[in-house]
Amino acid sequence: MRGGAQSHLMLASDGHPYVVKFQNNPQHVRVLANELLATRLAEAVGLSVPACDVVEVTDWLIEHSKDLSLDLGQSQERCAAGLQFGSRLIGGLMPGQVADYLPENQLAEVKNLQEFAGMLLIDKWTCNSNGRQAVFYKRPREKRYTATFIDQGYCFNAGEWKFVDAPLRGGVRAESCLQRCFWLGQL
Repeated sequence: MRGGAQSHLMLASDGHPYVVKFQNNPQHVRVLANELLATRLAEAVGLSVPACDVVEVTDWLIEHSKDLSLDLGQSQERCAAGLQFGSRLIGGLMPGQVADYLPENQLAEVKNLQEFAGMLLIDKWTCNSNGRQAVFYKRPREKRYTATFIDQGYCFNAGEWKFVDAPLRGGVRAESCLQRCFWLGQL
């Protein structure tokens, strides 16, 4: 999968595909806790986030899956076995249409556009030190997308676990989206 944590797409024993971040990812082990806590906070206030859980990856699976490794620049390291963070893949095994970007003219047609404001508040509250990411999904016969907010790993200032007084931190992309929607007359 794309991204600095070098997540892997895995099918779990519950039959669902998960985007799994490993303890020994290049970002920091704390991004796993950040993901779980910030995703659950956003879910608790009613925002659209993927289902998430702690996923156990066994030694046997690591040993028998040659692709379960991390690129550390000049070297490669096997993914760590044990408990990892798993975020359910948006769309599941039979997705409709999934996009990680929508042109500005389609943004106004997102079903839950107002949730960007709520996610901006979560990002500010949790000191998200990364840009906000959303995935847009619609089922086969639907006309409008729904935004789902992903990648909360840099909340709580990533591996630092401290709150930095920086007004531009937390949801920069969400702010930009809100500004565009405001000017389009959608908020």
